[in-house]
Amino acid sequence: PGFRAGLLSGDRIVQVDGESTEGLDLQDAVDRLRGEPGTKVVLTIDRPDPEETIEVEIIRADIQVPVVKDTRMLDDRIGYTRIVTFNEQTAALLERELSELSGQGMQALILDLRNNPGGLLNAAIDVADIFLDRREVIVSTQSREDEQTFRARSRAAYKLPLAILVNGGSASASEIVAGALQDHHRAVLVGEKTFGKGSVQSVLPLKDGSALRLTTARYYTPSNRAIHDKGIEPDIVVPMPPTDWYLLMMQREREKNPGALPDAEPAVEPLRDPHMDRAREMLDGILTFMARQ
Repeated sequence: PGFRAGLLSGDRIVQVDGESTEGLDLQDAVDRLRGEPGTKVVLTIDRPDPEETIEVEIIRADIQVPVVKDTRMLDDRIGYTRIVTFNEQTAALLERELSELSGQGMQALILDLRNNPGGLLNAAIDVADIFLDRREVIVSTQSREDEQTFRARSRAAYKLPLAILVNGGSASASEIVAGALQDHHRAVLVGEKTFGKGSVQSVLPLKDGSALRLTTARYYTPSNRAIHDKGIEPDIVVPMPPTDWYLLMMQREREKNPGALPDAEPAVEPLRDPHMDRAREMLDGILTFMARQ
């Protein structure tokens, strides 16, 4: 519903139905946003780029979040798939999609992690495990007391050329996967610097019934790069304004499901995806070089 109404990554909700969100904890904010499907809620949004304050009316609905989506062959050699979130099903669903692409002749893959906010650590480890060999380090957590290292458990199922698309909305588990595959030279990262969310937080209950959330450890890539507050720098930087990404996703959704989204003024030309275009160009070059060996 938020996507259809025009909400963007980075928007800050300052009012819900005219009431300020200042001082609300997360659960209170969620409670105000939730409601029966078909009812409406009006959000007042502070948008950083371009800087403006707007009102957005959202019609509530049951949300079914696809985990892996938009899987397809871009041409006769390069496959594409997008991971939306990291949960218990992500790795298994990704392997299923990759198997289908392999059956269609896939020789290289573009894995899209843009605007993926993350999810479960174990899911990130399972996804990285698909592309890394046994015992290769995926991520480590470091706290004041100890360090824990997570490694790939099996031989890489896919060793084909790989490009990973990232941007400022790629966070947490997305950064773990991107950082691990970049450090092991298993993937070329294309796009923009990631969000920089790499902390382990613990919730400590207090006597008065409240709780204290503390950062107890941080995530580090295999080469010991800190993720938190720093993000992952792509190998190939390609700028793309957040509004362009949103419009591109709307364009794709309309192409797949005509009438599913509100009408918009048609663009003079279909929008291009500069991240995708650069990744395809790079993979085409790699495949052409490999074919000549």
